[in-house]
Amino acid sequence: MVELPILAGVSRKSMIYKTLETSAEFALNGTTSLNTISLLKGAKILRVHDVKEAVECVKLYNQLT
Repeated sequence: MVELPILAGVSRKSMIYKTLETSAEFALNGTTSLNTISLLKGAKILRVHDVKEAVECVKLYNQLT
């Protein structure tokens, strides 16, 4: 069986900004939180809009795990 990497694409999704009662423009904290959870759950690829912030998230994840 071939294992393929998991891709997570949660960047600025409505499930984030509706839950936070804000708009996509202000959903970065929620996106970063869900990116972190995705990494913890095994995601190897993140599809993002905010590259700098996602890279910082991955760097912290890699340093702390």
